[in-house]
Amino acid sequence: MLNPRVSVSLIVFLIIFTACSDSKLMTPETEGEKLQILYNDAMKLVKKRDFVDAAILFEDIERQYPYSKWSNQAQLMSGFCYYKSNMYNDSLDALERFIVLYPGSKKISYAYYLRALNYFEQISDVERDQTITSKAKRAFNEVINKFPDSEFASDALNRIDIINDRLAAKEIEIARYYQFNHQWISAINRYNTILDEYKTSIYTEETLHRLVEIYYSLGLHEEAKRYAATLQFNFPESDWYLLSYNIVKDLS
Repeated sequence: MLNPRVSVSLIVFLIIFTACSDSKLMTPETEGEKLQILYNDAMKLVKKRDFVDAAILFEDIERQYPYSKWSNQAQLMSGFCYYKSNMYNDSLDALERFIVLYPGSKKISYAYYLRALNYFEQISDVERDQTITSKAKRAFNEVINKFPDSEFASDALNRIDIINDRLAAKEIEIARYYQFNHQWISAINRYNTILDEYKTSIYTEETLHRLVEIYYSLGLHEEAKRYAATLQFNFPESDWYLLSYNIVKDLS
């Protein structure tokens, strides 16, 4: 769920897109007037939360008037409406077109952020393939790297923390399997991946303890003590440290 500040930002974007005048419509005489009527009709559907029909109407605007000033706004809005309808592939198609066609748009940071949200909402359970999780992480990193001062950068950082926990969970699941089947090298490599790539995740404490267990089992006591010391230094109140301490406390 979006944090309040970002939610307000999304609403602001919609307000910007809305036509300024709510006066009684006249019979359209110019292409510009026809476009404004179509755009206003689409925005009315958005306000009613009829996102699918709104997206279709925005796409009609883009298709019928590709060179108008309304085209890029309609394209971005179709991406937003498909996203709100959980039609992620359609949303991504619209957003990719927008990013390619309008790289200099004032709303380009929002397009990148919305693209990342599409991937984020598709993240599956830990037991399943995490390809889409990796795509979400890369997309949010693009937001941070390309638009570090944008209003979306902070939320992107928070979501990367969530993603790292998810990716670390997958790694630790595999590492435990290797460890409990005495495939020590494979387990060590997986645990080291967590420490190298996801060290801020919630699984770092357990990872350090598991390495203590493995090295103790292998008779590599100095390594076991080193990881226990690292665990103590960084997480002195951790229950995982108490377990590690009980393993190494009698080692000379």
